[in-house]
Amino acid sequence: MPLSGIRLIRRIGRVLVVVYVFAVAFNFLPLNLGSPDWGLGISNTIVSSASLALVGVALLRVSGYLQLHVHSQETSNPKGPRLIALKKSELGIRRLALAGTISLFLLAGWQAILFAKGMELITAKGAATSSQALEQIKAVESRIKSAPDAVIEAEWTKLQASLPPAFFKAELDASARRKELLSSVGARSAQFRVDLNRQTSAAAWNLGRNALRICLMAIAYAWGFYGLHKL
Repeated sequence: MPLSGIRLIRRIGRVLVVVYVFAVAFNFLPLNLGSPDWGLGISNTIVSSASLALVGVALLRVSGYLQLHVHSQETSNPKGPRLIALKKSELGIRRLALAGTISLFLLAGWQAILFAKGMELITAKGAATSSQALEQIKAVESRIKSAPDAVIEAEWTKLQASLPPAFFKAELDASARRKELLSSVGARSAQFRVDLNRQTSAAAWNLGRNALRICLMAIAYAWGFYGLHKL
């Protein structure tokens, strides 16, 4: 291959690596190291665009190999300063590949920390929401227990209006209606807890799935960079 083609391959490799670096760097801002969402977001950016860096480093390795091959065939002094410069450049590329390997393995390990922090936030948020709802439910139950019969009658009418005709209980006295209203509040409280648990479980599942996906992708790309380092 002519030197112009080798230089083109090397230039493309450098461009891909630079594009990758800028793509990741811009997503670091604004920094929020304590946020699992930020951490997962930047991790996703890294693994989603890691193919740019992997291909870029691969092209740099190929161009370095081709330059050494051309140098050994065309020069009368294959062990001169030019060879030293080429070997030094090759060593730099291998170190770049090794840096990519280490960084991506660290990124894979970081996902466990992000998952643990994310689960803490999800659990805390669910507990806070449940506690707030419980206080509101207790307040409603307290108002129902202490409300005059006229208020119970009005609330009973509203409840009946929201039910299908088959569920009407118009013949109940004031005491029975009060109990029915309390029972209705209890049923809604139970349904709220079920919905909250479902939402919490879904959030935990999504968090774990994203962290695992990023971890596996990071490990796969890390082995790719390691292969380029050992090549």
